[in-house]
Amino acid sequence: MVICVPCDRSFPTQRALEQHLQSPKHWCETCNRFFKSVDSKRKHIKSSKNHLDQANSDGVYNNHPSVSMNNRRVGSHGASTMRVTTRNDYLTPAYTGVPRNMVTPVFKMACRLRFMKPDVNVLLSYIDTQLDRMIISALIEAALRLLPPDDTPEGRLEAKDIMQQKMERANIQEIAFVNQVRDFGYQFLTEKEQRNGQLRSTPDIRFLEPILIDGHLCHWIEFKNYFGFKSNPFIASKNKKQLKRYASEIGSGAVVYKLGFEIDHIVIAGIHSFREAEVLHFLEQQSKLRK
Repeated sequence: MVICVPCDRSFPTQRALEQHLQSPKHWCETCNRFFKSVDSKRKHIKSSKNHLDQANSDGVYNNHPSVSMNNRRVGSHGASTMRVTTRNDYLTPAYTGVPRNMVTPVFKMACRLRFMKPDVNVLLSYIDTQLDRMIISALIEAALRLLPPDDTPEGRLEAKDIMQQKMERANIQEIAFVNQVRDFGYQFLTEKEQRNGQLRSTPDIRFLEPILIDGHLCHWIEFKNYFGFKSNPFIASKNKKQLKRYASEIGSGAVVYKLGFEIDHIVIAGIHSFREAEVLHFLEQQSKLRK
């Protein structure tokens, strides 16, 4: 038996509890977020512009309760219960993404200069921006994909080497992320384990039981070793198609970007974007609460 602590109601199965948590009382469908009561949900809708978790003018973040499916304790009668926690229990800086009007000018300049194959310093000599240098580098890399292919034997070999190096770097970062999540005590299937089980959709992480990440119900996580933005050539459309399939076949989930993402770069029901640093911090804090 599992219990919803705020409502003091028990449910015979985990699935029944999940359905209850997604009821109008607890769940805001617009932003896929959990609330402790109707009143807290009403306050959220009233005060949170565009349903983004933003800081108040005094720097204090809105207090949106969240609950972890894995964060359970045993009550006095041996009943398995779920511990409801709030953002104050593990306060983290809110990251809602980079505004598109900061990303677009830099990417357009990188596209104009792509035949020069500029580095970050060269690009910054043409445009002033507050973007992080790693994000600028990612935008340059994206712009270079728009160069016409070099069909000479040397050009094809160079392109193959570059792609192989990129895949190796991405694989290293993905393994590191997956291992950190596992070290926090979460139980899941890796992409390889899912393939061995002949599952059709194979995100990087498929949780054995769904968890809530900062109030968002996640059955799976897909890790991306880059900066997510809407105009990313060839990548954005492929990524969107992949995530839609995961949501359709597995349920709601999360895409985690190593470098962050552009605000509203993807809008898919049931899918939330995170930056790696915030997700790892959040999951680490929840793992400590479970102990």
